[in-house]
Amino acid sequence: MTGGRNPLLYLETSVFGFYLDAESRNASRREAVAALFDQIRLGILNATTSPRTVLELNQAVEPLRARLLSLLADVTLLNAGDTETERLAAAYLREGVIPEKEMEDARHVAYATIGRADVLASLNLRHLANEWTEQRIGTVNSCEGYQPLRIRMPEEVLRYED
Repeated sequence: MTGGRNPLLYLETSVFGFYLDAESRNASRREAVAALFDQIRLGILNATTSPRTVLELNQAVEPLRARLLSLLADVTLLNAGDTETERLAAAYLREGVIPEKEMEDARHVAYATIGRADVLASLNLRHLANEWTEQRIGTVNSCEGYQPLRIRMPEEVLRYED
């Protein structure tokens, strides 16, 4: 990542969801997400998210909602302008980077980009966490005057001791 400072991670909604995922087939991803939140809590990693994520988490039913929202305690909230976020998200859709029916994913990418996150952490393999999408987001970001954005799964951003 970057030398001298901890990278800023943008956590999109799927990361929060996997923290509480009880499916046995998702055990390794759940463990990685738990380790990620532990490292955030300990100050090893810096994390942020957007009001969109909070809105999505609030749509969960209780008691799940309370458990998901408690994960926000050590995550900062981005304050990016809605107008610019919507404009950039629309550019991702217009350029076919993200499917039109996945506007929320485009908004997460826009928030991460505008908020100057180094990495968007996601478990959304279909629309976000893959090389093809990352490259195409980089192209749109460059055309729109923004920095590239790396997209990684939680296990790829964990810090390990030597």
